[in-house]
Amino acid sequence: MSAPKVCPTCSTEYPATERFCPKDGTALRASTTETANLAGSVIAERYHVLEKLGEGGMGQVYLAEHVKMGRRSAVKVMHPAMVHDANTIARFNREAANASRIDHPNVAAIYDFGETSDGLVYLAMQYVEGETLTQLVRANGALPIPRAVEIIRQAAEGLHAAHGLGIVHRDLKPDNIMVTKDRDGLDCVKVVDFGIAKGSGPGGQKVTKTGIVVGTPEYMSPEQLSGDEVDARSDLYSLALVAFNLLTGELPFPAESTQTAMIMRLTEPPRRLAEMKPDVAWPAELEAVMARALARQPRDRYETTREFGRALHAAAGSASIPIAATTAATAQVPPVAPPKRRELAIAAGVLGALVAIVVAVLLVRGRGAAGSVAFDEGVSAYRTGRRAVAAERFSVAAKETPSDPMPHVYLARIARESNDLTTANVEAVTAVRLGPENGAALRELATIAFVQQNYTGARTFYTRAIKADPNDRISQGYLGCSLVRLGRADEGMRWIQRAGTGSWSSCAPTP
Repeated sequence: MSAPKVCPTCSTEYPATERFCPKDGTALRASTTETANLAGSVIAERYHVLEKLGEGGMGQVYLAEHVKMGRRSAVKVMHPAMVHDANTIARFNREAANASRIDHPNVAAIYDFGETSDGLVYLAMQYVEGETLTQLVRANGALPIPRAVEIIRQAAEGLHAAHGLGIVHRDLKPDNIMVTKDRDGLDCVKVVDFGIAKGSGPGGQKVTKTGIVVGTPEYMSPEQLSGDEVDARSDLYSLALVAFNLLTGELPFPAESTQTAMIMRLTEPPRRLAEMKPDVAWPAELEAVMARALARQPRDRYETTREFGRALHAAAGSASIPIAATTAATAQVPPVAPPKRRELAIAAGVLGALVAIVVAVLLVRGRGAAGSVAFDEGVSAYRTGRRAVAAERFSVAAKETPSDPMPHVYLARIARESNDLTTANVEAVTAVRLGPENGAALRELATIAFVQQNYTGARTFYTRAIKADPNDRISQGYLGCSLVRLGRADEGMRWIQRAGTGSWSSCAPTP
């Protein structure tokens, strides 16, 4: 039996089949792989560990001093779950060697990497005495516009140097951007943790063999969430999220949970700066630059982080970067078309196991004859209890008619009835993406949330299902049940009574 997994953020333990924490979206790791505190020890016979600096989903970070050179380094020791066999260790070494080629004042240099005789895989990088952007915002709140955009401009330059070598960071977030001071006391930015970066192009976006996706859900690009290949524009999107956070103290996708915000990135436009911080007179040019950088489709963003950084600086009215330094395409930011409709705000916890395999982007085509036949055969097989045949037929229909949500609704239902909630989540979310107003898709996603005892998510989706089909008695009943279990008994009972008799009646509180 596989060892259980644990969330490194909230320490909750989950079955080995789970990939992400439903509570906070953090990548899970095997609970048996906890690395002891190495303070006081010597790593690879040359790094004397002084103290532990921190820990994340990938490993622990220590302040260490080279025993001969006296130079201090930040040494990351990878969690065994991340580098558990010869192939993954070899890949880690290749990626670390690749990242060590980055030579730029806004990137923390990589000094050394390897594996110790007792099996520790480590990476030694430049130690930056300063604070992360997370610490900076926590201590100061939103930063003044000039300071925020200058920090982003410097980070953008460091990323641009890496991208020029074909290296994509893929885990850009406030924790991985540090601010120190130069000789004149001005902000000097360092992008850190490039040692786990991946090359761009085919094969660059992969899930680890432990089922962990490299990246932090709050700052992943839409294509990263969708499991697509990533390039420099994915880092650009993540940097734009960081910029938004520096400018407003918030993120542009406010939601009840990390999972909600992730799906909003796939389905909704970002909030404007003025919506999140209305007490500031935001320049229209700055709003336009942010909107372009946060475009859902990579092709609609800036081509490079350098373009974005310079455009942001110019839009903020800084004199240090002249407008003429930007390209015409950058200086003339096209207006962002308003969305035709708000598609979907996914609610808490439904998608905890989803991110590693979340929805692939599907081509939009009409239902063809072959897909229609396969779908009808699937329905017939499902109604007669032949679940395996039905699943095969619905899978064919989904491929033949990729714009049709209904095959995915049935695939989700079959997976849920088989207690395969990971697959059920994937199929249900795919169905909702294809049909954001499809009542059957919304009800299935709500039911999966209900089964997982995620009554907040169930309430959200049953409500949307009822909006799509006001006569959906099942959704009415289970919306009532969800409300009862959320402590809103009076409101819940009104829905249960409206729905009439049914299995949801058992949700009524006992007198």
